[in-house]
This record gives sequence, structure tokens and C-alpha cells, in this order.
Amino acid sequence: MDSPEGRVVLIIVIAMVLFFVGKRFQQSLDTWRGWGKAVTEAANAAKNIPGARSKAWSAFWSMVLIGGGTLALLALIANAIQAE
Repeated sequence: MDSPEGRVVLIIVIAMVLFFVGKRFQQSLDTWRGWGKAVTEAANAAKNIPGARSKAWSAFWSMVLIGGGTLALLALIANAIQAE
């Protein structure tokens, strides 16, 4: 590598290695930033779970009550039709 062409090739190889290492480093930084945001968003979502859970159960029992009332009304109508 004493010739000028050898030094140029060596500089190009070193530059390419540094470029790929820098690119990989930047990808890892972006990944860590994304992970930090995901952890923060998950923590915020976990705070909302109890409220959402109670609303979901409230809606479920409301639908059960409405369904039971509807079945009772249909049974009453069917009984009235058979009584005629």
C-alpha cells in the first residue's frame, strides 16, 4: 500500500466503514428513541385502562338489561297472541 492508488483505496474503504458504522449508530439511536416513546405511551394507556374497563362493563350490563327487557316484552306479546 505504498503506492498512491493503495492509499486512495484505503481511504475509500475506511470512509465506507465509517459511513456504515455511523448509519448503524443512527439506526440504534432512532430505535432507542422509538422505544422510549412506546414505553411512555404504554404507561399513559395503562392509566386509562381502569376507566375504560368500568365503562365497558357498564355498557355490557346495560345491554344485558336491555336484552332481558326485550325478551320479557317479546314473551309477553307472544303470550298475549296465544291467549286470543
